[in-house]
Amino acid sequence: MEWSPAAFERAHREDKPILLRISAVWCHWCHVMDETTDAVPEVARRINEWFVPVRVDNDERPDVNARYNLGGWPTTAFLTPGGEMITGGTYFPAAQFEEILARVHEAWSGQRDQLEAEVEKIRARRRERPGPAPAGELDGSAMARVVEAALDAYDWRYGGFGTQPKFPQPETVRLLLHAWAGAGADAPREAAENTLVAMRTAGHAEGKTYGLYDHAAGGFFRYSTTRDWSLPHFEKMCEDNARHALAYLDAWRLTGNALYADTVRGIFGFVLGTLSAPAGGAYGSQDADGEAEYYGRALAERARMATPYIDRRFYTDWNGMMAAAALEAAAALDGAATSDSTRPSEAPRFDPGELRAWALRTVDRLTERLWSDAGMRHVLRPGAGDDEVDEGAPLLLGDQAWWLEALLAAYQATGDPKYRRRAEALARAAEAGFYDAARGACRDRREAPDVDGDVEGRGPEGHLADPVWPLAENAALAGALANLTALGGGNRWRERAAGILAALSAEGERHGLMGAGWALAVARVLAEPVQVHLVGHAADERLRALAQAAWSRYLPNRVVEILDPALDGDRLSALGYPAAGAPRAYVCIGDRCLVPVAEPAALVDQLASLTG
Repeated sequence: MEWSPAAFERAHREDKPILLRISAVWCHWCHVMDETTDAVPEVARRINEWFVPVRVDNDERPDVNARYNLGGWPTTAFLTPGGEMITGGTYFPAAQFEEILARVHEAWSGQRDQLEAEVEKIRARRRERPGPAPAGELDGSAMARVVEAALDAYDWRYGGFGTQPKFPQPETVRLLLHAWAGAGADAPREAAENTLVAMRTAGHAEGKTYGLYDHAAGGFFRYSTTRDWSLPHFEKMCEDNARHALAYLDAWRLTGNALYADTVRGIFGFVLGTLSAPAGGAYGSQDADGEAEYYGRALAERARMATPYIDRRFYTDWNGMMAAAALEAAAALDGAATSDSTRPSEAPRFDPGELRAWALRTVDRLTERLWSDAGMRHVLRPGAGDDEVDEGAPLLLGDQAWWLEALLAAYQATGDPKYRRRAEALARAAEAGFYDAARGACRDRREAPDVDGDVEGRGPEGHLADPVWPLAENAALAGALANLTALGGGNRWRERAAGILAALSAEGERHGLMGAGWALAVARVLAEPVQVHLVGHAADERLRALAQAAWSRYLPNRVVEILDPALDGDRLSALGYPAAGAPRAYVCIGDRCLVPVAEPAALVDQLASLTG
């Protein structure tokens, strides 16, 4: 059964525990457990006779995963009919799983009092968790402490953080680049650049087609099983590649190293060639099955082989990340030089205009299909008909945060006011539906409109009733709200963003290097925005050249607004800009504006003067 009120109702009615399996289509060991452990007839009999089996797809229900994951995928958890945890783990071979099934069944059938006493202890510990820490002050010292935590965890031999398995941390790398750009310190730069180069080039010197990066087809794998990035786990994720693209784009704009720009091109070459729908939308993932047998071959050889499975669902948060990254990359790299033929990749490239057009189609398509007055829904499934969208599924904070970012990116890329209007409406919906005034931050979920989730008066199923204020999603929302203010949405959104980040300051610092996204959002909110207003007709090639120049420098607090005299007369009047004349750029920092310029080179010089 799917996770639903009906599953819990059945467990109560039949007086059976729930056997919860959380898996993902890209998860290799999930497939192994399905095909081996669960295929044993005795295992299947025990599951079906003694339990109510419930399966959750991690990517479709991250709210369930956040509350029940036991350390990885697959997660195998035994729950009471009320959703309390009894026991569990991750992957189990058949013989071990048979024993666990028997033990839980015996405890439920013959030792109920003892089992319920243990469950009550767990419930009591959950009730006794300390309340949230009071809101802290937002200042640069918090960001500095997260930078220090990142440097403490940095692997000075191979780059990255920790040992093995080694997961990339693109936000941490971006934070180190930000720290270097702001203070000029050597340690953050060395850690960031060594990590970026190591992740990108691992395996190439040995003649392999892969390390963490796929040198043949482009794009990054999810993580490395080894400390030196040489042996990846071979799934490729939409969200990971969007995050990598932003990190390498930041590094290229700071250093001018063509390897970083080529890496961004390789990522989006892979996305457009493999992970995208022509009508718009980025697929969720390409899974790991096939491993080195497929990925160890050159691109021409792969073309003759079966492609590893692609999850063709469109997840709102991941598509928001990807569309925003694609629009920024398309603008920044339009006309930028590439490195020479010695670059360590044969990966496909992309045309910036094609990437921009696809990203805008993505924003338009998913907005049309997944929009509701209460916020963006989570997933668009492939196919035709009503089954494409589950209108009864909960709405999730991450979708609102990253789709707000995508709408604002589309507005900055085009100047079309429809994107700004949608962004303002989504910000209002997120505040109304997710903001918890008592906590000062946003919860991770809300029920879909007209769905109360109630089962016999028990409220949302299991631990879904427990409030969760996720750090990463709140940080993403705060950053987007700060941009909305800078683009003329009103100062209240920046104030809301600052309040959210302050409310989560203790969590942000406690997370150490994993709080890098929060620290970046703090920097974004505290810094005076650099507003680049481009005045001219959107179709004018001279304006396009100014737009490329506007995005070419590293300025993490920059926003770009295209103001077309034919569409934005009121906005131009409010800003005091003349509507007539050749396209020109106005750069403003707070109340201070630089002299308007009409040449891209002059605009680049102005922006360079702001970065030191």
